[in-house]
Amino acid sequence: MRGSHGWAEVARERKREIIGAIVATTPTSGPSHIELDLTDRCNVACYFCNQQDLRTREQLPLQRTTDLIDELAATGLKSVRMSGGGDPLFHREVGEVLDHLAARGVVVDNLTTNGVALTPEIARCLIENRAREIIFSLDAVDAADYARMLQVKPALFDRVLANIRMLVAERGPSIHPSIVVQFLLDRRNFTRMVEMYDLAGSLGADRIAFNLVQEIPRQRIDRESLLTKKDAALAEPHFEEVLRRDRERGLLQIDFSVEGWNEMAARVRMRTGGHPSNSYPTAPSFRDANGGCFFAWYTAAITGNGDIRPCCLLLSPDVPPLGNIHDRSLSEQWRGEVFQTMRCEMREVLLRKGKVSYSRKSFKVLEPACVRDAACWLKNMYFRGDEEFYAELGAALDEARRKELRWFGSAAQFRRRTAMLLYDILSKSGAYRLYDRLRNASRPLRIALKKRLHVNLTDAA
Repeated sequence: MRGSHGWAEVARERKREIIGAIVATTPTSGPSHIELDLTDRCNVACYFCNQQDLRTREQLPLQRTTDLIDELAATGLKSVRMSGGGDPLFHREVGEVLDHLAARGVVVDNLTTNGVALTPEIARCLIENRAREIIFSLDAVDAADYARMLQVKPALFDRVLANIRMLVAERGPSIHPSIVVQFLLDRRNFTRMVEMYDLAGSLGADRIAFNLVQEIPRQRIDRESLLTKKDAALAEPHFEEVLRRDRERGLLQIDFSVEGWNEMAARVRMRTGGHPSNSYPTAPSFRDANGGCFFAWYTAAITGNGDIRPCCLLLSPDVPPLGNIHDRSLSEQWRGEVFQTMRCEMREVLLRKGKVSYSRKSFKVLEPACVRDAACWLKNMYFRGDEEFYAELGAALDEARRKELRWFGSAAQFRRRTAMLLYDILSKSGAYRLYDRLRNASRPLRIALKKRLHVNLTDAA
């Protein structure tokens, strides 16, 4: 069973609680899912990691971690994701944490690791506790490219391959955990997709994932390494061969988030008859107008020093934490002012059908990716296939819109209608597209000004 960002563990009644809380702008009883980043320690320094700028040498103490699990299980926590910050398997008591989660009925929906620290004991623990999914961030196809991407000694590559094979052998015929081998593509390795696919298949992976290296905060990545729309045509024959090899096996999982790449993939699938067997489905009831983020009612991320973050994609020193679990309980902060501000902002985006232009003046907690269309893949990737949820959410939001989006009523109602009309006019005129082109063209200048003169010309510079 694949990971679902915890959604598969959430009962229908809890989903209705989330919908009711969105409409009323109130907190739910607690998070249904959390990202539990046990430690900031990691043995690699991946050049594409968005969390290196937050990295410390801290880890969550075992007693504080088990207390947190007990606290959240009492308010409805059903699953955790164990990932970022550092590598979760580098936490000294990760086995005890896994056992405590199982004892409280909390599912490990996903654990993402580079695989170096996986031992037979931890492998058996994950299998016996029925973890849903283990993602191995292998990223490269040979030791030399592994050393380049993760900035470690090449010898670690063979060790990771051995650990993946060990987990596959220990698991045997069980479906828990589902084993994913993930590769990241950049300008220097994307022509080797076929080799990557064959390697992962030889390891016994249940799924083989391809993603593209993305820009990260503070522009630490050389933009020449990043793939662009123009590179999609160069990748097409390699992707076509991967699809042909995957036609019978159905192992492929694709998450192309660069413009033009999904269109290329669709062309190849039409030509080869390949099917996206591991794609994320979209229910008939899902509408883009209702596709805004609802994580402020559903989840949060907790880092190795105890900081609380909105989600894994906002783990950046440029994004202030929502609080810290060493200061007050997470349950108390879940009902507190900062979370409530985030809920109000998310509700506004949902209420206006996503027709919202971003500015720091308007949003105190949310970041541009939380608001702008198609800027965040996480906010409905795992959820949009839920027919009943999106039918009920759509009906509830439509009723709220009838009451709160009016030309004649309060000043707030009039402002919403006016802002949405202005958004439509600017969108149809192409003004927003022009702004995006100018913003991208001016990026080198903005980066230079920010580094040398500490002048930030835009919120997302």
